[in-house]
Amino acid sequence: MTIKQNRRTGVCYSAFVFEGQTHNFSFNGKKGQPLITSKREAREREAELKTQMRAGTYLANSPLQNFSKFYKEVFLNPETWRVEGDDKEFRAGLTKEFDEYYGKNLIAAFGSKKLSQITTGDMERFLMKLSRTKTAKGTLFAPVTVRMHYERLNQLFNLAIRERVYDANPCALVKPQLLKLFPRWIPRERYLDQFDPDEESKLFSKLDPRLQTLCAILLQTGLRPPREILLAEKRHANLSDNPRPYTFTARDGEHLAGQIVILPPRSLLVVHGKAGRTRIVPLNAKAFGILEVLVSDAATGDYLFANKDGQPFASIKKGFTSACRRAKITNLRPYDLRHTFATRLQERYVPNSTISALLGHVRPVRGFGQESRVTVGYSHTTWEAMCRAVESLEYEPSEIVIFGAVSGKIREKSATREPEEATAKAV
Repeated sequence: MTIKQNRRTGVCYSAFVFEGQTHNFSFNGKKGQPLITSKREAREREAELKTQMRAGTYLANSPLQNFSKFYKEVFLNPETWRVEGDDKEFRAGLTKEFDEYYGKNLIAAFGSKKLSQITTGDMERFLMKLSRTKTAKGTLFAPVTVRMHYERLNQLFNLAIRERVYDANPCALVKPQLLKLFPRWIPRERYLDQFDPDEESKLFSKLDPRLQTLCAILLQTGLRPPREILLAEKRHANLSDNPRPYTFTARDGEHLAGQIVILPPRSLLVVHGKAGRTRIVPLNAKAFGILEVLVSDAATGDYLFANKDGQPFASIKKGFTSACRRAKITNLRPYDLRHTFATRLQERYVPNSTISALLGHVRPVRGFGQESRVTVGYSHTTWEAMCRAVESLEYEPSEIVIFGAVSGKIREKSATREPEEATAKAV
């Protein structure tokens, strides 16, 4: 242990060897070290540093303490999130595209600061300012979007602690009352025919033929637009009446390459699901007929939907929005077709656990799903379903057939026959 002192300035210095490595510290009030002009205090500080090193809590001065540098070089680095012993990147359901998008605003606010300079107050002021900021489209940032910025900050500081770049997470002290203003998810209640029984026919009459086909598949399968449907390939579909094995390739994802899955008859493999999850969805008669035509179309190359160059469509939003405008349909997104799929299943008394498996809200287990709390926000109760529900009270439970082939006949039957005269009816 060596403590030296500058005779002119009185500043103390420390030099010692720990686990075979020499460490030099200048207690001059810079680079995170206090200003010390007493040898006794310098020895106490040196002992404190050694204790931190033994405990593994010592934070070396690193250029990665700069917010911008840490975000770009560590947070966005796929290797950071790779699980040890596994080739799969684990990012807790978040994607690099979103990280880069939110990162622009975060770097603009905190990019020049060190992690140690960012306080809880800075974060709270940033969130409130962002909530009053307009996007490029002239609308305010949605509360969920503001919350996503906070979630990135929280994950970044937790990562900094894990990487021993910083030792605290100021996000933990953000006021709960403030976070309530920015929920993680706001249920959206919008589906086709919600306000007009002819809404679906009006929409399809204005859609481009290719978008008509694509939207029809969405309504029959509940796939997530745009990624799950636009990246679907012909080889992902099993249109035969027999099961067949499918071997994942590198194009499906490096983490999947070489794995084998059995595709049931008349099914579609969803490879590019949320958070890298895959699932298999069954094809009803309508979806099967559409896919038969698409798979046999050599002009689209490997994909179900592709441009003239054989590459998949980049987006469907512009064409869909234009069709809605011509059909005079407001507040409808392509994603709402997925809500429509779930709502129509619920209207037919399909259990939420089955709807969850079809939507891919949870990881399927051996082909079967588990009920997800998210599903409730996708399936919406229609007026017709509520009418049938109260009218079902006219019958004994033993007289009601659930999930039957003659679903929805109670209203017209009850108008012409007394309840006690009825036999088994379907709801």
